[in-house]
Amino acid sequence: MRRLAWLLLLAALLLEVPAAAVLAASTHRADLRPSYAKDGLLVVLAIGSDKGPPHRPGDPLRGNADGVHLIAVDTVAKRATIVDFPRDAWIGGDKVTHYLRLGGPEALEGQLEAYTGIPIDFHAVTTFAGIERIVDGMGGVDVVVDLPMSDPFSGSSFAPGPQRLSGPQALAYLRDRYSLPAGDFDRARHHGDMLRFAQAQVRTRQADLPTLVALTALFTRNTVTNMPPAELLQLAVLATQIDPANVAQVPLGGAVGTVDGASVVDLAPGDTFERIRAGQVGP
Repeated sequence: MRRLAWLLLLAALLLEVPAAAVLAASTHRADLRPSYAKDGLLVVLAIGSDKGPPHRPGDPLRGNADGVHLIAVDTVAKRATIVDFPRDAWIGGDKVTHYLRLGGPEALEGQLEAYTGIPIDFHAVTTFAGIERIVDGMGGVDVVVDLPMSDPFSGSSFAPGPQRLSGPQALAYLRDRYSLPAGDFDRARHHGDMLRFAQAQVRTRQADLPTLVALTALFTRNTVTNMPPAELLQLAVLATQIDPANVAQVPLGGAVGTVDGASVVDLAPGDTFERIRAGQVGP
């Protein structure tokens, strides 16, 4: 039965979810055990590339990483920590944003593993257009804007307060740094905020199995990831099992300086990575 359920999932992904109803009828009978079940700690590197048509030409896997986030999940206690890296963080002799361009997601993953001491299970890379399509495919994302935002470069124009953002609005929200008091630190934090808002919405508004299969297919079409296809639905289900109150967000700060005339950030992570290595995730 387990093999049948995964074959149905793969059919749903390839055929853009016509098999969702069949999968929903079959999955409850399957014994589905993901690979991360062996230790209970799942770590995903989420990357936002600044390359990719139609917004910008080029290979997304050889762009700069505008968004860099480690997501650590205790899959047993259902708790999570999101760590937001500013793009100018100085790690391993270069800005963290450059490693994607220099060697793809594997290079960025390797640098972060060496810096944090945390083994990374999977990575996922998306683009400006990928963000727009994912958000629109979710029917928009409900966010709470914390600061006035008005940036002609990103197109942001938001008053503080709760609102539902469309795909293009979400991209403008995520790209804005010029109208924010802490610049790129605020932008990196907003990226982490968006991850939290999206997870909370999946849990509350989109947790039924056919919708999760559709979201899994949407994710597959708009990211480049090394997550095994047979585990993607399980990861989506896992997202619905985590109470947003059990998700901690850690926007990393540090001292701003220069290297060869370029602005860099000397990170001050405190005990963030030590706690994750010890399996202490969540608030």
